[in-house]
Amino acid sequence: MVCKKSLSAFAAFLLSATMLAGVPAQVMAAGETSSATTQAPPAIRVITAERKELVETLSVNGTIVPRDEAAAGTDLNGMIVTALNFDIGDHVKKGDVLAVLDRSMLDTQLAQMQATRAQGEASVAQMEAQIADARVGVKQADEALERARALQKKAVATQAQLDNADNAAASARAKLDSAVKALAATTAQLAVIDAQIKGIQVQIDKTEVRAPADGLVLARAATMGGVVSPTTGPLFRMAIDAEFELEASVAETSLPRLAVGMKTEVSLPGIDHKIAGTIRRIAPEVDMKSRLGLIRIALPKDAPARAGSFARGEIELLRHDGVSVPISAVLYRGEAPLLQVVRDGRVATTPVQLGARASGNVEVVSGVGEGDEVVARAGTFVADGDMVTPVRADTTGAIAK
Repeated sequence: MVCKKSLSAFAAFLLSATMLAGVPAQVMAAGETSSATTQAPPAIRVITAERKELVETLSVNGTIVPRDEAAAGTDLNGMIVTALNFDIGDHVKKGDVLAVLDRSMLDTQLAQMQATRAQGEASVAQMEAQIADARVGVKQADEALERARALQKKAVATQAQLDNADNAAASARAKLDSAVKALAATTAQLAVIDAQIKGIQVQIDKTEVRAPADGLVLARAATMGGVVSPTTGPLFRMAIDAEFELEASVAETSLPRLAVGMKTEVSLPGIDHKIAGTIRRIAPEVDMKSRLGLIRIALPKDAPARAGSFARGEIELLRHDGVSVPISAVLYRGEAPLLQVVRDGRVATTPVQLGARASGNVEVVSGVGEGDEVVARAGTFVADGDMVTPVRADTTGAIAK
């Protein structure tokens, strides 16, 4: 009897334990199913396509050079420098005497030629006097000849007397002709002397080395007491009007996008602000070895530029308003650009046409409009059609990079 009651109680206990154990298992399974069905889509950072001003630039490097350079020197040989009036870094005006050379030898030559000319002038005066005397002689001889002819017709004078008068007249005319030619020769000699004097004066003028234009002295090869020679090169080198430019090399693929007059910002060594400049010249030739072309960027006259220093330029290629997104948002399939647009929490991969690139942004010409939201970093764990939870920078403080 006791055994039957004990067995019945044990069976009831087992049944109760089994039922109690089954209830939590079912509840747990239901909880897991509910949690799985209510899990939120992954959070993805998005950025809004905005209309803004796009400025596209091209960076170039180069050297500061004078816009136009001038040289001052002399073709005299063996002259000694006796004075130096300007040094490197001085501003000069056109016609300023930069250096003076010893002219004592030329002064001596000039004095000799002037004395020779004085002798020539005396000879001219003497020749003119001889001509005047010869003309009187010709007149007297002609008159005597006429009288002899008249007397010979009257049979008063003999033929011999007439011949003598005729010969005397011819001799007088020959003397006059000789005096005239001598005067012409002396006058020509005076012209030669004048030319020689002018040549010496030109050489004397060259002993004063003058500035050919307004400018800034860049280099000085002349030294006090030094002997100059045409083979030594210019004594002074200067930048005309103290104007400087940035000469930069540009890849041949970028040259077609450049034009004279484009704005440029130039960074100079040691200067904490940028200098405004413009493209003044684009070389028509590209170096066959380096495949680079040279451009000249004009700088303002007051720019603190120094010839030979390194400089960097930012050329403004394009400036206009347009809808843009960060470059990091662009996805490429082959060469075709795409943007991952988020609409109603779902990713839609959209083909787009891109335009200018500037400051980490790229213009979207078509495919995406102003105000559309796109995935800030393309291809980050999402694909076309995925559900996502957009995380906006303006609400979270996040910055799309």
